[in-house]
Amino acid sequence: MKKTFTILTILAALVTIVLTSSFESIDNSEKEKGKLPLDIIKANFHADLDTFQMAIETLLASAKKINNNAASITQLQTDFKNARLAYKEVEYLLAYLDEEAMVYHINGAPLPKLEKHVPEIRIFEPSGLQAIDEIVFSDDPLAEKKHLVSLTEKMLKEYKGLKNIHKRDYFSDRQVFEAVRLQLVRILSLGITGFDTPGSLHALPEAKSSLHSLSQSMNLYLSYLNKKDPALSKKIVATFKEAIEYLQNNNDFDGFDRLTFTRDYIDPLFNMVLKVQLTLGVETFYEVSNIKSAINYEAEHIFATDFLDPLYYIRISKEQDTDELAELGQMLFFDPILSKNNQRACASCHNPKRAFTDGRDKSLAFDFKGKINRNAPTVINSIYNDEFFYDLRVDQFDLQVDHVVFAEDEFNTDYEEIVKKLKQSEEYTARFHKVFGEQEGVYEVINSGSINSAIVAYVKRLASYNSELDQYIRGEVATYPEAAHRGFNLFMGKALCGTCHFAPTFSGLVPPGFTENEAEVIGVPATNDTLNPTIDPDLGKYGSGNMKGIADFHKFAFKTTTVRNAALTAPYMHNGVYNSLEEVVDFYNRGGGAGMGIDLPNQTLPFDNLNLTKQEQADLVAFMETLTDTTGITTIPAELPKFPDHLKLDDRPIGGKY
Repeated sequence: MKKTFTILTILAALVTIVLTSSFESIDNSEKEKGKLPLDIIKANFHADLDTFQMAIETLLASAKKINNNAASITQLQTDFKNARLAYKEVEYLLAYLDEEAMVYHINGAPLPKLEKHVPEIRIFEPSGLQAIDEIVFSDDPLAEKKHLVSLTEKMLKEYKGLKNIHKRDYFSDRQVFEAVRLQLVRILSLGITGFDTPGSLHALPEAKSSLHSLSQSMNLYLSYLNKKDPALSKKIVATFKEAIEYLQNNNDFDGFDRLTFTRDYIDPLFNMVLKVQLTLGVETFYEVSNIKSAINYEAEHIFATDFLDPLYYIRISKEQDTDELAELGQMLFFDPILSKNNQRACASCHNPKRAFTDGRDKSLAFDFKGKINRNAPTVINSIYNDEFFYDLRVDQFDLQVDHVVFAEDEFNTDYEEIVKKLKQSEEYTARFHKVFGEQEGVYEVINSGSINSAIVAYVKRLASYNSELDQYIRGEVATYPEAAHRGFNLFMGKALCGTCHFAPTFSGLVPPGFTENEAEVIGVPATNDTLNPTIDPDLGKYGSGNMKGIADFHKFAFKTTTVRNAALTAPYMHNGVYNSLEEVVDFYNRGGGAGMGIDLPNQTLPFDNLNLTKQEQADLVAFMETLTDTTGITTIPAELPKFPDHLKLDDRPIGGKY
């Protein structure tokens, strides 16, 4: 099984260990006074934990007092906002220390969820700040007073237990820096998008509160930084200050310039915090642990090509991941020899000319026997996933290959037959032996594992994080189209796209850990009929895999796929119901299926009309078009390996016939 530990969770094994400061330049006199940065950060953390508890208690009192008097509702909303601001002051460390508890009890999305990694089926109903937010800022909070009080009491009880645990936590300077950088990702992807504040949209003041907390902690290291790099010290202080002032002076949620804020403040701070850590000689994650992390901690930018570590998501090691293995994988990807009739290849449905999709509403079935239930999504960046297929039914990419091999309407074969064929090619045999060496005992070099490893190594190289947007945010280009600029701000704000298609992957891979994929119920219709829409009958996550029939809220739930390269991957949705990005934007603007009139009580997409103007809809499309990047990844093999003449296989086309 894949290790699921990340930077966010490794402290479970480390919190009882007292780690000393790794600074080289701390004076003994300062140590004796107990004024080390870490000591002050811990004291502030404990005080902030208490402040948050008092804010919850104040909120609970207000919830119990609400009545028909409008002033009581106003007070409730004020107390709720104050509680959220208090949480944001402490979030960067608390979420770092206990991300799972935050998601399940304090600040998770207001949706039911299944507990992971337990033998029994356990459903967590919506709770915590976001669930409370939706009630407090609803049209009639008084109507849900009982539920509001119950949710707040539950959160207070859970939090008291968590606070007592985390007041005993020990953490190091290294972990402070890691927590700060993760919080910057959280501000970008979950904060300013409104994900955290579904009812109040109080996102910008909360981002300000969060940045204030980060700035306070980083400022404690300045006396040491000044001795080594005064210019960096001055720069990080100024950037934090300017970022906070920017939020102070630009506090309209819909009008906020998120792209400027990201490019000028969030991404530079992400870079600078790492520089400060390295300049001060504070160890990094990689110096103390061999556990894989989804985030590459050495990445300098959130929108860097190496921000995520692909080796976290796959079951091949760094040593195994050679160019020779990938070249073999490319050969197999484009070779129809993997199918029963020697006519279908992976590239049949994942065509590089179409950004590795097939351009069909639903993919052709084996031997042209109709169509399969869904179309082929792009495999570009597909390695960066925790679960695969539209219904998220497998948790490893190589298991996805298995499903395609065995499926009667796809490759309709098995590995025994594939291996038997491959072994008859001298070139394939030589390539496998070159990559995997000679195997002893009963194991053959060519087997299901080696085939899958090669394909995985190839697909890993189909990475696309160097688009026009990425380059602009990293500061590598000075200009960016004005329409796309407006579109980014809409995507990440008013249009609410970024609350499901999280930056920087613009998929459902949940930040800041990037270890879990979300599925959403958006109400995809069966046909493009806006007057009489009906739900597509495909049940999605509810209808297949180990979650089949388990939870009603999974009905019609599908994986949130990336919108990177979306300009090249029409038609859209799992059933290809929309032929253009303009149609997709119109669907969301109408409020998804429920907004169009489909009876869908478990829809996770807000079904209110977004009221986007025609210009705003066009701007969203312009933005998504700047996410296009297939440079260097669309090449195909010049030829396929040869087979003995009597097998009559050498006329098989590269990429398959259909």
